[in-house]
Amino acid sequence: MRTIRRAFWMLGVSLVLLFAASGARAQSCQAVANPVGFGSVSPIANVAYTTTSTISVTCTWPAVSLTPDVLVCLNLGGTSPRSLVNGSNTLSYDLYRDSGHAQAWGSTYSGTTPISLTMTKPSGTTLTTTVTVYGQISSSQPTVPTVNSASTTYTQTFGGNTTSINYGFYLLVAPTCASLATGGSFPFTVTATVINNCNITATNVAFGSAGVLSSALTATGAITTVCTNGDAFRIALNGGASGNVGARAMQRSGGGGTVNYQLYLDSNRSSAWGDGTGSTAMQAGTGSGTQQVFTVYGKVPVQSTPAPGNYSDTITATIYF
Repeated sequence: MRTIRRAFWMLGVSLVLLFAASGARAQSCQAVANPVGFGSVSPIANVAYTTTSTISVTCTWPAVSLTPDVLVCLNLGGTSPRSLVNGSNTLSYDLYRDSGHAQAWGSTYSGTTPISLTMTKPSGTTLTTTVTVYGQISSSQPTVPTVNSASTTYTQTFGGNTTSINYGFYLLVAPTCASLATGGSFPFTVTATVINNCNITATNVAFGSAGVLSSALTATGAITTVCTNGDAFRIALNGGASGNVGARAMQRSGGGGTVNYQLYLDSNRSSAWGDGTGSTAMQAGTGSGTQQVFTVYGKVPVQSTPAPGNYSDTITATIYF
């Protein structure tokens, strides 16, 4: 009887050990991704915008584990490069595994490379590791528009079947990302705000030389703008030294005389270009993301000829958007 009882006891121990080994398979990993935000973006700047974000990966082991190491693979599906979207408008960008923006973040399911990392069981049962994700909006997208002349948010949302965390615990031989089954998803959103922005430059209006002002003098200059596509704007010209947009005057170098003149929006020189006061108007337009050139039409009317000399005025052009 003692022999029989001893055999039964050892069988019980064997069953307990098998159960413990089975319980070790309950070890698991999960990922939580933070949003990826590019902030404000000006397409007309023609520069690349970069940002970073993080994903927290947490793996849990039982107190005693025969598989202390785990390979974690973070898959991101979809096409590359990717697109942020607002309605039918798109903004091209991508997400990368490296700070040099050379290694696009992909997925084993699409034949591209996921983010992978190896974690080793700590002295406790839980370990969290932070992974950095690198984002870049490509340059040379000047015609990306705003909507209703307001800052416009572009987004792309990932989750469901576009993201997955795959992991495999092991003792000696590491698995491959392609061999692992899906262990869950980690949703996140990518955003960028396209802002209204304008650049402005101008060329001089030069009337040349004249002996007497017995006939009108005319000349042209140009104001060139580049404004965000869809961005409504207005261009105002101030009054120069006279401070009066309705009665501009060039001053003689060294003092002692003035020459009256005016600047116009049209070739007929009938609509004075000013700031909207004193019967003047401003040039209005809507940005295209590319250069827009507006001609400035100048005229010196017939008037008494002042003392000989060089006459000039400095006008400030201001663009409102």
